[in-house]
This record gives sequence, structure tokens and C-alpha cells, in this order.
Amino acid sequence: MEKFHKRTWDKELGRKKNYYIEVFSPTHSHQPKAYIEANISWRAKILIAQLRTNSHQLRCETRCWKWPKEVREERVCIFCSSGKVETEKHFILACEAFKDNRESYADMLVSSSWDNLFSEGFVKKLGAFILKLHKKRTEYIKQMKKQSIP
Repeated sequence: MEKFHKRTWDKELGRKKNYYIEVFSPTHSHQPKAYIEANISWRAKILIAQLRTNSHQLRCETRCWKWPKEVREERVCIFCSSGKVETEKHFILACEAFKDNRESYADMLVSSSWDNLFSEGFVKKLGAFILKLHKKRTEYIKQMKKQSIP
């Protein structure tokens, strides 16, 4: 079984769709993730799971749904002027549009590396933080749609 996992892991790492493996599970552990058993809302669990499995609404994922596919480097964040691709890390750690939300959780973000941000020690705060970010992002999108309607 260990040989199978190693072979599968090595084969999957190079695939673009499995980018999330490199970001969220570099050790490829099959242990249950901390957020699943945590005492947080179901909505927070769903949002964390979506981020971890690359099934979210960030541009790094949704812009590959169009045809022809948009090149990854062109899937830039529409909420800030950084010109960076709207990835999970950018959304949670760097986007200027959500800077005020990050200030409330600075202790969690500063004391944690990306790898252990999703660990048991931070999962309750992370759940609340992701909910706030998602809500604000949704509000921004609604505002943008209203402004584009003549």
C-alpha cells in the first residue's frame, strides 16, 4: 500500500489540477483534517473544504471553466490592484481589499505558517475568518454587478 501511495503521489504532483495537493497537503497525510471534527459552523467547514479541494469560486479556479481557458497568470484578483493571481494564499493572506478583516486575526496569521494555518490549533479562528472573507467577497461581487448594469 505504501508503494502504491508513493507512486500515485509522485504521478499526481505534476498535474495542474492537483495544485491544491502541493498547497494544502504537502505531506499527503490521510489523517482526518482538523476542521472536520472542529466545533465550527457547517458553512465554515464547507468553505474550508472548498479551499482545500480547489472547488471554490476564486479566479484561479473559475477562470479555467471558460472556453478557451484563461492562462493562469491572467486570472488576476479583481479586488485589489496588485496584479497577482487570485489564489487561496492571495485571498487569505495578501489581498488588500480584505486587509481590515485580516487585522482582527493578525495573531493567528502571524504566528502560523500556511501549512499549519489549517491545523487543530487555529481551526476555530480560521473558520470565522474564512466566513468573514467569503461574505465580504460576495458583497464586493454584488456591488460590481450592480455598477455594471446600465
